[in-house]
Amino acid sequence: MSIVTLTLNPTLDLSTSVELIEPWRKLRCAEPRLDPGGGGINVARVVKELGGDPLAVVALGGHVGSLVADAVTQLGISVIRIPIRGATRQNFAVSERATGRQYRFVHAGPPMTVRNWERCLEATIDAGRVADCVVASGSLPPGVPDDAIAQLATRLARFRVPLIVDTSGPALVEAARSPIYLLKPSVNELSAITGDGSPLVRRRDIEGAARKLMDDGRCEVVAVSMGSEGAIFVPRDGASMMVHAPSVQSISSIGAGDSMVGGIAYALANGAGLEEAARLGVACGTAAVLSPGTSLCRRADVEKLLGDVLVDA
Repeated sequence: MSIVTLTLNPTLDLSTSVELIEPWRKLRCAEPRLDPGGGGINVARVVKELGGDPLAVVALGGHVGSLVADAVTQLGISVIRIPIRGATRQNFAVSERATGRQYRFVHAGPPMTVRNWERCLEATIDAGRVADCVVASGSLPPGVPDDAIAQLATRLARFRVPLIVDTSGPALVEAARSPIYLLKPSVNELSAITGDGSPLVRRRDIEGAARKLMDDGRCEVVAVSMGSEGAIFVPRDGASMMVHAPSVQSISSIGAGDSMVGGIAYALANGAGLEEAARLGVACGTAAVLSPGTSLCRRADVEKLLGDVLVDA
């Protein structure tokens, strides 16, 4: 079982907590946690936690990039490092203990040259042609065109490797038009690109928007994540599934979407059908909110929750 992930905009994530966030005062923080992050890296971390053997293709630059590479390697994940000129970004999250609120500060990432992002695509294709699944996940940094992931999909298509894409904005629209297996927008992202921007609430409206996205493009499945409610999986050919997340007390929402994608990829790479992959994905996404900061899901939590993940056709 082989899963290759691509991260064009990685980060070193710092998370901590304070009792209460107030202006002008020195806020005494709890011990910080540092984790390598960015969509594809997070997916690789989840796959490793579940027992898989992922390979992460990552664009990294500067001292922070070296710290990210070292941290990923220490987790037992193989890394193909694509050097870039700019310094890898750092993100920052603070949880407020008094209220349970979480504040997340996210940077755009360093600009990439054409040669930089093309080398990332080439490395992903070279590794992915013999993989069981490829995942391209996360935002695109400045300098990367909106159709970069679509280009990856088109070039991978001849190898018949399932490609999962989790991105946002124009890159999400371009990806939907390309030959990918599964696209995972959030319900807010879906409403932003398929309608007038008004919230999608009813299941039939969400499914309708997902099918519109598929009608306009070439992806086979749209998996719409809905936070604590779970996700709706809409295949091009067949009925949709509402996959209900178990009710849990959330500690941190960071990485829930990436954890869901990691579970789906792990299941598909092991030969599971869509329903089994959907259930594992939702279990992983739910398990992620039980972990503090940027620590993602734990396998023991996933195994406990999996039996409580229900599916409605």
